[in-house]
Amino acid sequence: MRHNPVIRQSGGSPHSERSSRRNRRLNASLIPLAVALSLTAGCAWFTEDHYLAHREPGAEHYLTQATQIEYPDVSTSTPHEAYAVDPRRLRNPTEDEIWDLPLEQAIQLALANSQIIKSSGAFLSPGNPLLMNPEAVASVYDPAIQETGVLFGNRGVEAALSEFDAQFTTNMIWGRNEAIANNQFNSGGLAPGSTLVEDSALFSTSISKRFATGGQLALIHDWDYSWNNSPGRLFSSVYEGSVRAELRQPLLAGGGVEYTRVAGPISQSIQGVTGVGQGVLIARIDGDIALADFELAVSRLLRDVEQTYWRLSQAYQTYHSEVVARNEAEQVWDNVTLRAEVQAPGGGAADVARAAEHYYQSRIRTETALDTLYALEAELRRLLGLAVNDGLVIRPANVPLTAEIVHDWNIALADAFSRRPELRRQKWAIKSLDLQLKAAESLTRPRLDFVSGYRVNGFGDDLYGDPDEGLGLGNLGSAYHRLTAGDQTGWNLGFEFSVPIGQRFAHAQVRNFELRLIKAQAALRAQEIEISHELAAAFRDLDRTYLAMENQRRRKIAAERRYLALRAEYEAEPERVSLDDVLRARDILSQTEIALHTSVSDYNIAQSDMYYRTGRLLDYDNVWLHEGPWDAEASKDVERHARARANALPGIGLRNDLEPLTE
Repeated sequence: MRHNPVIRQSGGSPHSERSSRRNRRLNASLIPLAVALSLTAGCAWFTEDHYLAHREPGAEHYLTQATQIEYPDVSTSTPHEAYAVDPRRLRNPTEDEIWDLPLEQAIQLALANSQIIKSSGAFLSPGNPLLMNPEAVASVYDPAIQETGVLFGNRGVEAALSEFDAQFTTNMIWGRNEAIANNQFNSGGLAPGSTLVEDSALFSTSISKRFATGGQLALIHDWDYSWNNSPGRLFSSVYEGSVRAELRQPLLAGGGVEYTRVAGPISQSIQGVTGVGQGVLIARIDGDIALADFELAVSRLLRDVEQTYWRLSQAYQTYHSEVVARNEAEQVWDNVTLRAEVQAPGGGAADVARAAEHYYQSRIRTETALDTLYALEAELRRLLGLAVNDGLVIRPANVPLTAEIVHDWNIALADAFSRRPELRRQKWAIKSLDLQLKAAESLTRPRLDFVSGYRVNGFGDDLYGDPDEGLGLGNLGSAYHRLTAGDQTGWNLGFEFSVPIGQRFAHAQVRNFELRLIKAQAALRAQEIEISHELAAAFRDLDRTYLAMENQRRRKIAAERRYLALRAEYEAEPERVSLDDVLRARDILSQTEIALHTSVSDYNIAQSDMYYRTGRLLDYDNVWLHEGPWDAEASKDVERHARARANALPGIGLRNDLEPLTE
């Protein structure tokens, strides 16, 4: 039911009385039509006021609370004061303190404040993954999340090793049952129609352990207690139990250390769900892939930081050039105005208007350059994890590189093939698929398991009673006494064989892994070719930006000489040189200065991109990725295990000269 709002109009007109009489006659004629519409429109005719006026149960709650948008009761971790300062913009100029920021410190800040790793390309995008899908955004927690994963297909090493943890199970169940003996004759000494009363208790405890070979050993101890009022029993209450060992070892499908390390124990596999990628080796490879992804994300972050840093440096130079040009344009306007005032009335008006136009054009360019500076400074703050405005304005302190650096193609290509995290990630994926293919091939064989068991049985009137109180029938008074005596034993030994007719699932799984492995290998070759083209483009960019920088430097010198010469001639002989020539020369000089700053920035960005394409950007920025420090107790535990392995049995290649432990 939808409730339409009512629109009311207050006030009246001078003709309200005549209008009301005419409206009453019109409303009287429309009553039948309104009734018909209300019958056809159903509940949509009624409004919110209708429900509130009649006080229908639940109406007020529905209108005031039930239809409101719900918000989770989760507080933000960052205080709002961090964003309270107005951002820098053209209509909000502020005298901020300059923060001369070196590139090394910028990189340090970016790494320290990037628990969630951001990128430049995603900013202001409607599909920004940080806002739309933050779970997929790279972070410093991703390797640890992968290492501690427990879901099928995304398990960490600890979850994979948990398959081999010893499992302890125990239970105790008591029961009682009373039933009428449905027989005409004595049954077990009970008269016909009498009540059979039974008490029962079941105790069972076991511990099982899986091995790297895929086998499982279980030790089980159980007792079954029963009592009933049947006079035909030897003991009215009796304890029957055993201690037994059971062993199961796969011999064909799923057997062996290689399969278990890749796919995990076969008895835990769920066909079509877990596949053959749940073992320790695959979990370790997935961890290495997560590390490669993290390294790639950090490299992209540093690349974005360096590019934004040099763009901001260029923006400062551009803004400075535009300010100088604007000031000179204002000075020219003043000079032309003074010159026109001393001439005849109306003389030089065109030059004054042209100088004014040139001044405002320079002012527009200056404001545009300042806005670009603000935007790049804010973008750098975003990448560094800083607030929008903290009273300091960042200014790059590093001087851009202008010297020529020549890279060797063969060395750069070898570095790219060996150090790019994308290739390392793909090689790990190929290794994982290769191992899973071998495990899948194992499942194409029939399932043949060796099974065996051995048990010692116990029996007695009491669990811990006197052995000689068993009615004189061979020490049957204590069940544990008979159990520990080991006189009643049993064993079993044999094989279990099973095979799906046709093995269609197993063969389809093998074919699937073969195709995926072929695709991964083809993708690796394509990646290497793609990286070689990226590296070639980086070499071309270096040559282009360096030559452009040199040519722009020479062009700027020539443009400056031309402008100074024309300006001097105009001041000396204004009839010979026009004002337009001087202003055009000044514009050209500003353009060449800005082009020079742009080419210098492009050259530094090209150098950074060269290191990124060769996989050496982290080394170039002195950034090293490593695991966190080990706990002191964990280090001692490792040393104890090493001493145990080295000193248990003599072996070739084992060290026996470890230093004594120091507490």
